[in-house]
Amino acid sequence: YKNPSKGYILTKTHCGSRCQNCSVSKYLESHDLFLKQCLEGSYNVKDDDGRLTKKVGSYNKEFVQRAVHLIRDPFDNVVSRFHLYNKHHATAYPRSREGFRKFCSDEGKRYYSEEKESKFYHAVFDTVKDVPCHADFYRYIQWHNLAFITTWNLGIPSLIIHYENYTDNFKKTQDTLLEFLGQDTLHDAPEFVTGKTYREYYLQEEIDAVHVLFSKLALEKTWTNTQHYFEK
Repeated sequence: YKNPSKGYILTKTHCGSRCQNCSVSKYLESHDLFLKQCLEGSYNVKDDDGRLTKKVGSYNKEFVQRAVHLIRDPFDNVVSRFHLYNKHHATAYPRSREGFRKFCSDEGKRYYSEEKESKFYHAVFDTVKDVPCHADFYRYIQWHNLAFITTWNLGIPSLIIHYENYTDNFKKTQDTLLEFLGQDTLHDAPEFVTGKTYREYYLQEEIDAVHVLFSKLALEKTWTNTQHYFEK
């Protein structure tokens, strides 16, 4: 491995606004707090006894010169988050459509009253209250809204890549990314394994309700880059 002598180096961040199975007060965020979490990360250092210790730190936003904004089908994203939650927590929910919908039903009941009273759900609550894991769609929209606001505030170029681009045209997507980063192709890329799709976890009327949620809450750039997911 050699450090590149030109261009930009990618670092991965999930930023903020992404808690799961949490109350409204926990996931509503300002763009300042979102950016703060974009700049944070953990790293390992050796203590005096030579043992690795994990620490959390942050870096100056001036180091950020470009951004790659990855967007995935919201329905695939929400179900994948359920599988990830199941992986890291001891739950009784099977990794299936039925397990997912039961998990979402329990979550919806747990936060029903708070969401109903929240002014942030005022215009959409009745539309999405029966959609499985509807709060995850709210968080999805908020995350991408804040990501677009953040790159705009930083005044940096941003490359938007949709997850399906890797499956539909891997070579073109790879070349576009490398050009954006000012890097050359040095080796063959590892095989890209396409993630699963989960549209069948939802009924059509639920998909339509999420469509309305996006149309009301998404910023123009978020909507422009996600509306094709509702045209299938």
